[in-house]
Amino acid sequence: MNKGFISGMVLLTLGLVCGILLSVVNYFTAPIITEEENKIKYATLAEFYTLADYDLSEVEGDGAFGTIYVLKEKGTDNIEALVYTVSAQGYSDSQLVQMLIAVNSDLSVEGYKIVAHQETTGFGADIVENNFNVTVIDNLTNFDTVAGVTKTSNAIKECFTLVSQRAVGDLGGGLSE
Repeated sequence: MNKGFISGMVLLTLGLVCGILLSVVNYFTAPIITEEENKIKYATLAEFYTLADYDLSEVEGDGAFGTIYVLKEKGTDNIEALVYTVSAQGYSDSQLVQMLIAVNSDLSVEGYKIVAHQETTGFGADIVENNFNVTVIDNLTNFDTVAGVTKTSNAIKECFTLVSQRAVGDLGGGLSE
C-alpha cells in the first residue's frame, strides 16, 4: 500500500477519535458551565432586588440582548422591573463586554454590573466597577467615560444605549413573553 494513504488514514482516525472525545467532554461540561454562569447572573440579580418579592420570568432577547429577566409584582401582570443582559464590542476581540442592567418601571436604573469581559488588565478591566453616572435609562447625557480606555467605555455606553432604546417600549407593554 501507499505510505501516504496509510498516513492519511492514521491521521483521519486520530482526528475522528479526538473529535469524538471533545464532543463527549463538551456534552458533560456544557450544562455545568451554563449552570455556573446562571448562578453568577442570579447572584447579581439578588444584588439589585430581593427576588422573593417578585414573580421572576425570563425572555430570550435577540441581537445584542441575551436573557431579559422580568420581575413582576407577585400575583399580577404588573412589570416592576426588567434586567437586561446586553453585550457590546470592547477592546478585546475574543469576548464582548456583557452587562446586566436593571431598569425599574419608572425608567430609573436600579443598578448595573459587568458580568463578562476580557478587557486588558491595567486598562479596560479596571473600569468595570466604575460608576458611569447613569440613573435614568432614557437620559444618558451624564454618562461618564473613562479617559484612556475609550473602547471599553464605548462598549459600556453602547450597552446602556441599547437598553435605553428598548426599555421604554418593553415597559410600556411591548415586551412579549
